[in-house]
Amino acid sequence: MGQGVLDINDCGLRVFVGTDEVLESPGVAVIENQQILVGTAALMQARSHPTKVNNQFWRRLSLESLKSENVRCRHHADLAYCHLQEIADHCDLPDEVMLAVPGNFTREQLALLLGIINESPINAVGLVDAASACISHLAPRGVHLQVELQLHQTLVSRVAVHEQAVLDIAEAVSDSGQQNFLDAWARVFTDAFIMQCRFDPLHSAEAEQQLYDMMPQWVNRAMRQGEVLAELDDRTAKVSLRQLQDASTPILSRVRAMIENLAESNSVVFVSHRWAEIPGGAQLAERIHLLPHNCIAQAVAGRWQEIHSETSALRMITALSAAPANEVAVQINSATEAAATHLLFGHRALAAQQPLFVFWQQDKFSITPTPPDHPAATVTSHAGKLALRVDAGTRLMLNGEEIATPVNLSAGDKIGVADYDDVITAISVEHYGA
Repeated sequence: MGQGVLDINDCGLRVFVGTDEVLESPGVAVIENQQILVGTAALMQARSHPTKVNNQFWRRLSLESLKSENVRCRHHADLAYCHLQEIADHCDLPDEVMLAVPGNFTREQLALLLGIINESPINAVGLVDAASACISHLAPRGVHLQVELQLHQTLVSRVAVHEQAVLDIAEAVSDSGQQNFLDAWARVFTDAFIMQCRFDPLHSAEAEQQLYDMMPQWVNRAMRQGEVLAELDDRTAKVSLRQLQDASTPILSRVRAMIENLAESNSVVFVSHRWAEIPGGAQLAERIHLLPHNCIAQAVAGRWQEIHSETSALRMITALSAAPANEVAVQINSATEAAATHLLFGHRALAAQQPLFVFWQQDKFSITPTPPDHPAATVTSHAGKLALRVDAGTRLMLNGEEIATPVNLSAGDKIGVADYDDVITAISVEHYGA
């Protein structure tokens, strides 16, 4: 199976073969007397068996004793080993695997991790800090931040980029992880069901499990459409995107405070793909870049020889060669009303120096510089700003709300169609060169 990466993040450990993700497995375990469920199987039962759940074992990786009657569960390291074994059982592992790890793992945790890896089916040939790897091939010269969402916390890593991208410091923001967002949204949806249907989803473990299973879909739909009709046990409750944003704000504020503390005036904040699933996550900082989901795999593939170890004694790599200064062009989305310069659709960014046309017909949604017979909208540039004009009779959404009148586009604005997943994003692209 060649070369690949194991990205260790308790939101979901991910296995890549080359740059293709082949498996994601959340860092959750359900511990019973005779068996241990790990990963997705555990997540699907976590709310039904709350007293048997452990989702701390990666964050607190250690030989700290656990109270359990299961002989395979003496400490957190046992659960980590079970998780790696589960991953190996459910996918074809690459022949050679690079380990991408959080920058705040202690020396003791790294040593313990390598000991566990040596007992597992994983053939690890390198160990690298995930943040500096992700930034190394993208960032301009300067001091930048990489912000990673974990299960119980957010990790903000400061990386100095010159000839090399070097990890400077990694600071965790407690109570700001994926689980904290889920719990905050659960209160919103629960209140909505109680107020609108007189139904409490938390009245039973089964209903609570269904609530948590469905929430990611509901939140995603609200982010696209501005609101969502959540259905549970034949009951329906309406929740707005604004409600979810308000619930997320206290958590986001803690992360923003750390970003402001570590950033410099020209820092770009590189955020992992998981922040795109958080209402308000794209507004974490003034100058922000959303990393692709396979960023770590791309980075490792391009710097394989730098990270590869010729011996079995792996050392943590926290400095990697940076991209040449004259080759860096990074998309910057601003939280403020920054003027957009390009329109991004899928993996293609179109400069809007000439008119661009939004096209919607027979379930085909796209953007093109070639005038179609019946454009849904036209984007033109005037005085340094992009203007969106919707054609008569067309129903388009801007940031989840239907629009009819012309509007100026700012970086981060999303153009879409109701009940359709694809969106066109207005972005600002800055070029850095020597």
